[in-house]
Amino acid sequence: MAVVQRVEQAYRQAVAALPAARRNQADVTGVRWMLEEFRISLFAQTLGTQAPVSENRILGALDRLRP
Repeated sequence: MAVVQRVEQAYRQAVAALPAARRNQADVTGVRWMLEEFRISLFAQTLGTQAPVSENRILGALDRLRP
């Protein structure tokens, strides 16, 4: 759970730093869906995920959001 909270905090900070108009763009919502998939990969492993997801992948995607 600590890993999920750490990644969610990073997501909230990254989104808060973006201009308001940018917050609903596809790449930003894509990272949000990565967070959901990450939860599934940790807590509902038998369901599986659509694509490989990890803390590092999410943090890399957040880095790419920054201007």
